[in-house]
Amino acid sequence: MRLSEARSDYYRRKAREEGYKSRAAYKLLEAVKKYRLIKPGDRVLDIGAAPGGWLQVASEAVGESGRVVGIDLDEIRLNLSNVRTLRMDVYDKTTLEKARALMDMPADVMLSDLSPKISGAWDLDHYKQIELVLRSFSLGDDILRKGGNAMLKLFDGERFIEARKEAERRYTTVVVMKPKASRGGSSEMYFVCLGKRT
Repeated sequence: MRLSEARSDYYRRKAREEGYKSRAAYKLLEAVKKYRLIKPGDRVLDIGAAPGGWLQVASEAVGESGRVVGIDLDEIRLNLSNVRTLRMDVYDKTTLEKARALMDMPADVMLSDLSPKISGAWDLDHYKQIELVLRSFSLGDDILRKGGNAMLKLFDGERFIEARKEAERRYTTVVVMKPKASRGGSSEMYFVCLGKRT
């Protein structure tokens, strides 16, 4: 996106005006409103959380009685009483243990907006992104309670069916969502997964 396009981008302007860290906040807001993805008092794990737009939305949704833990390779600068952050790699074996300690109990919701460094070689980028989706599912297997919910970003492509099967194996309801705040030409979409099976 050229700078001139970014300046005219409705959701970028809206995020700036409303104090969100990124336009991505509106993607999660839509899912929370439409599917009741996050409820007051929930424990939420957000992986790929920088710069923090989803953390802000989750913080508002869980309220004072809830807890949100964000994980990213990049530093996250947020000062919210119910949010804790970890600067870690999702492939680090100690990440889950540290996140669980901060959460104090199993998570009710897992969010994943993970994306690889985009190379421009679409097949490679798609492959890497689906690997991140599969890693997210694996983390959810360990940290999410039975009946918990998840929302995960993925890129459309030849591995889409593989990823969807993994989602449907784990959750009773899987919805493919293209949020209004996603750019029209983007292959980005999301799985909204409700009701973890075990």
